[in-house]
Amino acid sequence: MTVALIQPPSSKKPTIVPSKPANRSGHWWFGGWDRLVNSLLRIAGEPKIEVPPGHFAIDFHVHTVYSHCSISRPEDILLGASARGLAAIAVMDHHHVEGALETVRCANELKHRGLLPESFLVIPGVELNSTVGHIGALFVTGDLPEKLTPAETVNAIHEAGGLAIAVHPYHSTGIRDAVFDAPFDAVEIECGSVFDLKLSTLNRALARNPHLAHVAKIGGSDAHYSGAIGSCYTIIHTEYISIESVRNSLITGKCSAKTTDFMSRLQRILGLVPKLR
Repeated sequence: MTVALIQPPSSKKPTIVPSKPANRSGHWWFGGWDRLVNSLLRIAGEPKIEVPPGHFAIDFHVHTVYSHCSISRPEDILLGASARGLAAIAVMDHHHVEGALETVRCANELKHRGLLPESFLVIPGVELNSTVGHIGALFVTGDLPEKLTPAETVNAIHEAGGLAIAVHPYHSTGIRDAVFDAPFDAVEIECGSVFDLKLSTLNRALARNPHLAHVAKIGGSDAHYSGAIGSCYTIIHTEYISIESVRNSLITGKCSAKTTDFMSRLQRILGLVPKLR
C-alpha cells in the first residue's frame, strides 16, 4: 500500500473528517485517563521550541489513536505540534502504518483549510516488535513483518526503502545491547517515555559510543498523549525542509537530539515513581 505525501490542490476546501475516535486500548477508562494526563501536562507547562534559521525541529516518534495505547487524534496532534514550533512529526504507531497514512491525509486537509503551514511534514512510519524489543521504521508506507531478530527487522525495513531506528534502546520495551547487532540508521538517545535517570543516562551514552559513530542520534517524544508531543525532538540542519532533506539529514548525521526543559522537569518528578522507572 502506498500513499501520496502531497496531494494536488483543490479549489474547494474540504470539510475535515474527524479521525476514528475508537478506543483501541480496550479499556473503558482510558478516555478519562487521557484527559487527566493531558491536564497535568498543561499544568507542567507545554514544550515551546525555537530554532535558528536553517534549522528545523522534528519529533520523530509520535503515537495516534491507531495505537492500542493512545487515543490522540491526528488533527489534535498536528495542530499541537505546529503550535509548539515543530516543523514535522513522524508517526510510528505500533504494528501498522494505518495511523501514519491517516495523519498524512489529515495534514493535507488542514493545509487546504489554512490551519496548518504548507511546509509542515508528516513522515510515515511504524514501530515494530522484534524478538528482542521495539524497532522503529521511518519513510515506509506499508506494513512490515514482526517477531524477527533485530538484524532481520532492519533488513526488512531497508528492503522497504525505509530507515531503521533503535527507539528508546534502554527502556522496558527497548532492544538494549542489541542496538549493536544490526546496521541501524539512527538511535533515539533522547526519549520522552524514559523517566528513570539511569536509563536516560544509558541512552545518552550511546551518542559517544564508537561502535555507533556512523549512526544518526535523534530525539523523539514517544508521545502517547497529545500534551507530550515535542518533549524530546531532533534538530536537523538543512536549507529547506522536505521529505528528502529530512531523510538525507538522518543518513548523513546532520542532526542533533534535544530534550526540553519541560521533559527534564518531568524526568525529575516522574523518575521517583517506581512503576514509571
